[in-house]
Order: sequence, then structure tokens, then C-alpha cells
Amino acid sequence: MVIFDVLCMVLDCTLLIILSKHCSELVSKPFTNYFPQADIHKLLSPDILHQLIKGAFKDHIVTWVHKYIEAQYSENEVNRILDDIYHQPLTISGGKRFQTMDRRRFKSTHEGHIPPEMVLTLQALIDFIYIARRNIIDSNSLNALDDALKCFHRHCEIFQTSSVRPNGFNLPRQHSLIHYHKMIQAFGAPNRLCFSITESKHIKAVKEPWWRSSRFEALNQMLLTNQCLDKLVASRIDFANHGILRGTCLSYILDKLGTSICPLLIIYC
Repeated sequence: MVIFDVLCMVLDCTLLIILSKHCSELVSKPFTNYFPQADIHKLLSPDILHQLIKGAFKDHIVTWVHKYIEAQYSENEVNRILDDIYHQPLTISGGKRFQTMDRRRFKSTHEGHIPPEMVLTLQALIDFIYIARRNIIDSNSLNALDDALKCFHRHCEIFQTSSVRPNGFNLPRQHSLIHYHKMIQAFGAPNRLCFSITESKHIKAVKEPWWRSSRFEALNQMLLTNQCLDKLVASRIDFANHGILRGTCLSYILDKLGTSICPLLIIYC
């Protein structure tokens, strides 16, 4: 009986080794690998929302800055520093004027709390995001994009030397930054491909119905909420086409009576 158990264990281990070997080969080579006009690596469009703003900026750099501050200061000092940093929140907005204002404010709020290399890393990444979000990108913009990326890679080593990221930066969302130049040349300005457009629809169709539900078997409740909202929208369009939503109830009654009233009296009422 013991020999039989040992043989079963050996067979199981051998089977696992074979499966792991074949699975690794399947994962490393996508099914489109041999398609002549379907290189999956060239078909992936850039995603500003998840790769840059939420990924490289919020989930990576901002989180690492917090870890550095928490490792260097006491709890009371950490709260004071974070309150000072977030006293005037940074906005990722468009336009050169807003970019200059945000960079100056960002630099002034972080200087003295973190090393200068971290400030330069954050500034370089913000410059990269601003350039990538432009509606029109020309060759000068691409050169500025490459300069910002080089500055980011040059200064981000501070997170490794300060033991915030001792194992390096093998992160897919940061790796995607080096492909933005070629992807912009292939697909155009990535601002029109940003997933924030579909994210807003996701909030309306999924998140808000979920918040209105009881959280227990919420799917049917969410579907019913979306149906009711769609019917309300359709009813509003139908009412507007029939002239029902024109004016107010008071103006409708006055129109039927064939009388007029002073505008000031309407405002007062």
C-alpha cells in the first residue's frame, strides 16, 4: 500500500512537471503568434487612464512616495506632511498654462519632504502624461515625450536606492511607457482612445445601480434599475417631442387661460 502511494505521488509530480512545461509554452506564445498580419504586440493601443494616471502615477509613484515618507518620519509627522502635500490637490488638466501652474504648485508642496530626485521623477511623469493627453501630437511633442521618459527613468532609481523598491521596476504598466512613441505613430493621439470614456459609462451602468441595490443578489436589482432609467429617458424624449415639457405648469395654465402675468410676479411666486 505504501509503495502504491509513493508511485502515485511520483506520477502526480511527473504530470505536474509536464503540464507546467507545456502551459508555460502556451502562455509565452499567444494563439496569434503565427498570424502574418496579427502581431498582438502591435495591436494593443495605449490606455492613458489605467497605464499612466491610475497605473504609473497613482498606484506606483504616489504609493512609493507615501511609503518613503512613512519610513522616514513618525506617524504624527507623516500626517502633517501628507496634509501639507494634499492641501492643494494636483489636477491632471490640459493646457500649457495649467501645466505650468500644477508643476510649480506640485514642486513647492513636495520640496523639503522628499529627496529632489523623487520630485524630478514625479515632474517627469506628469510632463509625460500631459503630452500624451494632447489632442494634437506632432514630432516636437514626440521628442518632448521621449525627453520626459528619459528624465523619468534617470531619476526613478532613487526609489530603489532608498529601499522603497529594492527589487527594481519590472512593472507592465511602467514598461508600456516606452511603447507610447510608436503607438502614437501607429494609432494617433491616445487621448481619443482613453478608457475614461467607457469608464464613465461603466459608472452609470454598473457602479451607481450597485450603490442603489441591497448588495444581496444585486444583479437583478441592477438590471431593473437600468431598465427603469432607460424608460425614464425614453419617456422624457417622447414628452419633449409632444411639447409636454415646454415651459412650466404655471405658464401652461396661463397660456390656456389666455392671460399674461408680470415676470416679476412669476419669479416671486
